[in-house]
Amino acid sequence: MKKRIGHLFVTILTVTSLVACSSGAPSGTETKQESGGETAKVEQKIIYALPKEPEQMDPTLNTYSRSSTVLQNLFRGLYKIDESGKKAVPALAESHEIDATGTKYTFKLKKDVKWSDGKPITAQDFEYSFKRVLNPEVGSGAAFYLYYIKNGLAYNQGKAKAEDVGVKAVDETTLEVTLESPTPFFIELLCVTAYYPVRKDVVEGKDGWTKSPETYITSGPFMLTELKPKEKYVLKKNPNYVEASKVKLDTLEIVFIESSEAELAAYSNGEINVSDSVGKEAMTQFQSTPEFVSVPRIGTYYFDFNASRKPFDDPKVRKAFSMAINREQIVSNILQSVEKPAFGMVPYGIPHATQAGKDFREVVGNQFQENTEEAKKLLADAGYPDGKGIPEIVLIVMADQADKDVAQAMQNMWKENLGVNVTIQTFESKVYWDEIEQGNFSIARDGWTGDYPDPMTNLDLFEGVNTGDDIRWSSAEYDRLLKENREISDQAKRMDNYVKAEKILMDEMAVMPLHFLEDQYLVKPNVKGVLKNYIGHTIFEYAHVE
Repeated sequence: MKKRIGHLFVTILTVTSLVACSSGAPSGTETKQESGGETAKVEQKIIYALPKEPEQMDPTLNTYSRSSTVLQNLFRGLYKIDESGKKAVPALAESHEIDATGTKYTFKLKKDVKWSDGKPITAQDFEYSFKRVLNPEVGSGAAFYLYYIKNGLAYNQGKAKAEDVGVKAVDETTLEVTLESPTPFFIELLCVTAYYPVRKDVVEGKDGWTKSPETYITSGPFMLTELKPKEKYVLKKNPNYVEASKVKLDTLEIVFIESSEAELAAYSNGEINVSDSVGKEAMTQFQSTPEFVSVPRIGTYYFDFNASRKPFDDPKVRKAFSMAINREQIVSNILQSVEKPAFGMVPYGIPHATQAGKDFREVVGNQFQENTEEAKKLLADAGYPDGKGIPEIVLIVMADQADKDVAQAMQNMWKENLGVNVTIQTFESKVYWDEIEQGNFSIARDGWTGDYPDPMTNLDLFEGVNTGDDIRWSSAEYDRLLKENREISDQAKRMDNYVKAEKILMDEMAVMPLHFLEDQYLVKPNVKGVLKNYIGHTIFEYAHVE
């Protein structure tokens, strides 16, 4: 999802973890020996921790990874990730057909698919939702996910009408979607929260529908029954979910623990079952045990340069800053992580379309190198020898200890290697993204996890249509290459275009990649079936407590 470490789904190389972990049943989960020697049924409840509340609870507006994790347990669209974590399978759809042009999809909904309040889910709900995402008056940041649909971009830019968009409910159970051009990953893309349905009478009701369990109507395995801001969300099994008979969990309690140290204590004390926030102490304590799991995902941790603000309006300065840091040292010593340093924007895990069995990253290799001497020369060529005369530089990060540690490490490297002083400012999450949108930064921590098995998922972030509220950089040639790739099916040509586009991005150093992402988490031993896909979402539809 844009600017958030972290969105959504792919069919290839997905990693699923069904893990076993430490001893001791977590709070709320017990087995009792009855007098007759039989074992009482274990309460099917899992307590899962997130650092903060979801930023967005409306799937049609969502672009955040943390929000996606919650939303993907509450909603389902036409397709979903399966229990193996390896392919897209029908969710609310029964099946689909594609016409000879490869652009027209006809979906049939399953019989008796229902909202959590028991009312039927219809093809009209999907038509309304898709067009709502694209409606320029709604202003959804997720609109770019639906630009593949015929006239989706034109409608979002006010150049076409809603009725021109290639989405049509033929009847209550039949949905037609027409694309701009053949899109091999469209079925996988349907697993993104932006393609999830919402209901018109709910969304356009008088009350803020996402603010209360009474008005929050869902379509997935769970429904929201309790909402305590800054404390916890309680999700219960949705009895009207189309596959409710397969859902074993009765309760999913999502608690919010901001500090990784506090979350580790809660996990160690048996207060939570699943922990995603694995800091240095947790790594030391659990890395060599079965409770610790590390799985790759198709994402990149990177930094934005504000190209509208000096000195980063000059690509020489941007390249100098990128070449003057030591990524391996930051990843290994500061983060103490097993993640790979990044010298390009497309991560490992995205297959190369013409070289079977190989990742795009493997084939292309590094797009730039670290070189302190070259960095000094570039800075001098830009008019700032040894950092002299350079304008004030403000690096902003979230108020997370790992982010602050990384920022301080880079601050020291830039001072030592370039003679430049950098000021660090920290903000809470919701304020942080506002600061970026308002341009109140020189450098800002950012991140992205892709959604489908094609380099486009990591490169279309930086098209001019998407960069006005972050890096404020654009390239006509970059945009042209990606536009052409949406219109052609020649995979060799497409891969060549992606290489050229990524090279433009890195030659200009519009953003500074730091490392590729992996998910590291802890799960208790009696919790089984937790699905962690490589786009970073924790799915509990298939989980249960032993």
